[in-house]
Parts: sequence; structure tokens; C-alpha cells
Amino acid sequence: MAGTFFGNILGTLYFLYFQLAGILLAVFALPKEKPAAKLIAGSALGSLLMQWLCVLAAFVFDFTAVAHMAAAAVVLPVFVAAVYYGLQIKEQMKNFAVQIKNSKGFAALFLTVFVLWCVLLNGHIIPVAADGAVHTGQCTYGDMNMHLGFITSIANQSEFPPLYSIFPDTKLAYPFLNASISSSIYLFGASLRWAYILPMLAAFVQVCGGAYLLASAVYGSRAKAVLSWVLLFFNGGLGFVYFMGAADSMLTFKDIFTGFYTTPTNLVDYNIRWANIIADILLPQRASLFGYALLFVAIWLLYKAVWNDEKAYFVYAAVFAGALPLVHTHSFLAMGLVSAAWLLLWLYRNAADKAKQHWYGTIFLLCFASVMCLLQFVNKKAGLSSQFFFAFGLCGIAVCVAYGIWLVAKNIRCGMLKKLCSGWGVYLAVVLVFALPQLVGWTFGQVAEGGFLRGHFNWGNLGDFYPWFYIKNIGAPLIVIIAAVCRGGRHTAEMVLPAGVIWFVSELILFTPNTYDNNKLLYVAYMLLCIAGADVAVDWYKKHRNLWGKAVAAVFLTLCTVSAVLTLGREAVSDYVLYSTDHMALAEYVENNTDKEDVFLTNTRHNNEIASLTGRSIVCGSDVFLYYHGIDTTQRNAEVRQMYELVAESGGLYEKYSVDYVLVSSWENADYYIDRPLFEQLFDKVFEQGSVALYKVK
Repeated sequence: MAGTFFGNILGTLYFLYFQLAGILLAVFALPKEKPAAKLIAGSALGSLLMQWLCVLAAFVFDFTAVAHMAAAAVVLPVFVAAVYYGLQIKEQMKNFAVQIKNSKGFAALFLTVFVLWCVLLNGHIIPVAADGAVHTGQCTYGDMNMHLGFITSIANQSEFPPLYSIFPDTKLAYPFLNASISSSIYLFGASLRWAYILPMLAAFVQVCGGAYLLASAVYGSRAKAVLSWVLLFFNGGLGFVYFMGAADSMLTFKDIFTGFYTTPTNLVDYNIRWANIIADILLPQRASLFGYALLFVAIWLLYKAVWNDEKAYFVYAAVFAGALPLVHTHSFLAMGLVSAAWLLLWLYRNAADKAKQHWYGTIFLLCFASVMCLLQFVNKKAGLSSQFFFAFGLCGIAVCVAYGIWLVAKNIRCGMLKKLCSGWGVYLAVVLVFALPQLVGWTFGQVAEGGFLRGHFNWGNLGDFYPWFYIKNIGAPLIVIIAAVCRGGRHTAEMVLPAGVIWFVSELILFTPNTYDNNKLLYVAYMLLCIAGADVAVDWYKKHRNLWGKAVAAVFLTLCTVSAVLTLGREAVSDYVLYSTDHMALAEYVENNTDKEDVFLTNTRHNNEIASLTGRSIVCGSDVFLYYHGIDTTQRNAEVRQMYELVAESGGLYEKYSVDYVLVSSWENADYYIDRPLFEQLFDKVFEQGSVALYKVK
């Protein structure tokens, strides 16, 4: 857990080895791109290679040092080729420096945000206080415990495919490659804190860079790319109004920085659900962070392939897309919806009258909003079932599929079959080759057993009128987004159509037991809409550069970003004890004095230091995690209670779960009636500090 200095160096070098390999491959594959693009795409590719090659080798050698050496050997030819062919690295670096100089405004902005990211990581990712306790921030108080458990259990237990350490003997169904990349670093002796943080530094650069690359490719304007980037990463809405004396609010400005989840972007009591993407998605949710890191680059590559006629990019985009299911399933689904929308648009443009496209945006927006408002009205009056919304969503998808089949037939009649197969056909084939084994082996089984797919209307809305919910949650950016949709245009259609498809599906069909999780799809749609909105905003500003225009622009940017800035400020100062001094001492004892295969009986708290910090298995973890993975813990929770409260009669259960140690602390005492003298009689006490006692089962 603490690691060593040498372990940190070794783990870092191993990570950088793959990063450099990915960058060199990008230099080979993307000769026409600017150095920054090669760096971003190459870094994402390096992470992909490290995740997948180590895992594939683990199927043969388990998750061991041997597997990691085998994975490293696979990419060694990349370095040999780089030396043999000579990639003019000095010239690439010189060109990169020139590019940064020409974009110094955005470079300064990104550097500022990256420093903030580092500050947040430093304060949130298991920092140890002077008294030995571990603290964290507001947004990482929950999910980080689960991710820590995945990282430590994969590295320590080495068994592959990995099992749940918080529900033993059950295959890990959660996309685990976002954890295994840190497990690899941890395996080399790095500290858990550094193993957790290091890949997140690169992933954040990849996410930010991928979004900027896509926006730059669409309009070729640095100003539009920067504005779309700001709108995306400083999303917030109008939640700040509730802290400024709004009539129906009892909140004060101070509550932003002192309350637990009383921020302008996450205020459930007032139906503010459009959480800031940095504070509440990228920082606490590693799957989203690492998924978006690959997804945004994949969308950029596919855009270049489809709309800039770069045929080779179809294969590159397919590799990234095909790698996504075990990194982040929602990102894979988003990539599928974007691909389907662009395929429809591509087929339409090859077979339809382009002159009418100007009006389609307005018609689409009016129809979409009308249908959603009508559904909400009927649902309030008649109480529509989840099956109805699911069927309605499927009907919409079926209509698109039928229209797509008709367009394919029309394109074939026009002699476009060869072009279709050489581009989209290759893309689909490569994606299926990479993704299908993951979907069959993990995703489909989890979805079928957990009842993930079902209908639901308007994901996170807790009762507001449909348009008003998004007006107050998205806020000022809606002005330019709606203007962009109504204005139409070639590039706008390329952004709005996939965003509309994603939004339609997300409003009607759920893909996990947690209704809120659909926002992981919606943020992808929002990124595309921000790109279209930035086009309108910058064009307007170019026509109104007088004092009045500058004042309007300043007010607009303030309204767009103030909620995000306040939320990020709250995260920067938030501080909560995650593991107490006594529990940290226990974790250190367990790590140094027990076998990695030992099983521990604890209560089902989410911040379980045994599962999270030592990688050991516990009989049953928290429903906060397991329920949303489709696992029913009802029986096991009851058995855990019995093993604590009827310990003398539960020998069969202790044997059933191969329990080696039993933990009794303030957490267990609060949840169960525990006869401590009986525990002392039946078990051997091997550790005690404060309220924490650990017993070894005889």
C-alpha cells in the first residue's frame, strides 16, 4: 500500500514505456497531423496498449510480472522501427513548440485547469494526514473505495479473469481495464496513491485534448474550439441562483463550501442534476475518465474518416472503439450511436437533395421537444409504464434502422457499394472483431442477469416541466445551442444529429439500474452540441466586437461558467475522513501479516479498508456498489448478520465462505449485536487498536 521509492520509479517507467510506444505509433500512422494531435492520440493509444496487452497476457500468465514483461515485449518492435526509420523526434518537438506558441492562450487555459486537476487529485486520492488517517474530498468519498478495491485485488490476488473482492467467487462484471492500468503500476511496487493518480494525469490530458481536436477538426477555428472546450468542461447551469437569495431557497453562499453536495451543479433538493464533468464525472468515476479518453479520440478519428475522406482513419477509429467495452460500456454505446448517426447522414448525403437541409434542424428541434413534452404530460396523467417508454425508444431506433436499410439500398443502386464497404464496412468489421468477445464474455451476461435494460422517462428529472429542467440545468449555453440547431448547416448537422440520437435514447432507455447513469451518454451529446453552439457564438461575436458586444460576451461566459467554478472551488477545499487512524493501522497489519487469499468477515460499509487498501476479499461488500452491478446481496447480507449475531451456530457459514478473519469495530458494533466475550472465547485476537479488533478463525 505504501510502496517504495524504487517501486514508484519502476511503475512510472513501465507506464511511460507504453505512453512513448503509443506516441511513436501515432507519429507513424498520422503523418499529416500536427504534433499536438499525434501526442494526444498517441498517449491515448499508449494507455490502450498497456491496458489490453497486460490483460491479454494475464489470461496466459495470470496478472503477474511475467505477463507484464510479455506485454512490454510485444511493443518493443515499435522502438526498433522508430530507430530504424528515424522519426525526426527533434523536428517533431520543435514543431510542437511552435504549435504551442501559436496557441498560447489555450495552452495557458489548459495548463491552469491541469494544475487544478493535480490539486484535486492530491487532496482527494487517499492523502495520509499527520495522525495516520486517510482523508478525501466530497466527490471521491464514495466511488473511489470501489476502484481502490479493484486495483488492489487485481494486483494482489493475480487471478484472471478477476473476481469481485467484495463478493467472492463472482466474476468481476464491471469494466475493469480502467482499474487494471493502475494495478499494473501497483504490481511493480509503487504506492497505491501514486498508482491511482499517475494514469489519471495522462487520461485527463487525453480527454481534454480529444475534445479540442474534434472541435478544431469540425470548424478549423481555434476560437470556436476553445469556446466549445470551455462550455464542456465548465458546464454548470443556473444552480448558483439558489445560493443568491432565491425565493424558494434556504441556502446561503457559504453552504456551497461547507455542505455535503450542496453545490450549484449538484443540488438534488432543487432538481439540479447536471453535475460538472470535472468534479463529478472525471474525478470520481474512473470508468468515465478512461472511457472518454479513448472515446473522444475515437470520435475525432471517425470524423476525419467520414467527413474528410481519410480512409485509413476508419481502422484507427475502429481500434479505439473496439477496445471500449471493458474500459467503459457507456462510452462504447455512445460511440455506437455516434457511428450510426453519421452513417445515416453519410448515406443521406449520397442519395438525397442537400438543398433542404437548412430547415431540418428547426424541424428536428421542434419535433423532439414536442414529443418529450407530450410524453411527460401523458405520463403525469396516465402513469405510463417503463415498458411503454422502452418500447417507444425501441420504435424510434427501429425507424432509424429501417430508414438506414432503405438508404443503403439506394446507395447500392447508385454504385456506392465499393465505397461503403471500403470505409464503413471495414470500420464495422474491425469493431466487431475487438468488441464482440468482450460483449459476449462480460457485458451481455451482466445485462441479462441484472435486468439492466428498461424504460424510463427523462433520466434525472425529479418533477420539473421538461424544457424548464434543462433550462435551469444547462443554463446559458442553451441559447447558442438552440441557435445553432435552428441555423443548420453542413457541419452543424454532423454534430446535432448524433447528439439528438444519443439524447433520444438516453431519455427513454436505461442501461444500468441507476437512472442517473444515463448522464454519461448525455455528456457526449453535450460535447457535440457545445461544438455547434460555439460556432454560432463566435460568428456572432465577430460581427459585434464593439463595447456592447464585448459586454454581452462577458456576461454570457460568466453565466456559463460561474456554477462550475464554484463547484470546483468547493471540491478543492472539501475534506472528509475516509479511513480513521485505527483502521489504517489495521490495514497495514493485514497487508503485512495475512495471506493475499485470506477472506475477511466485515460489515458491508462502502469505505472498507480491508477490501479497498489491502486487496483481500470480504464476504459481502456494499450494495452502493453491488446493486448497481446487477448483483442481489439479500441472502448474503442475512448470512453476514447471522455470522456476527449467532456466531456459535454459524460454523457452516464460516466454512461456506472460507472465512479466515473476523473484524469487529465501531462499524460492525453499530450494525450487529455482537457478543464480544463469545468472540474472545471462540477466536484468537490477533490485532487490537482503539475500537478495532481482528480475530483469526480457529
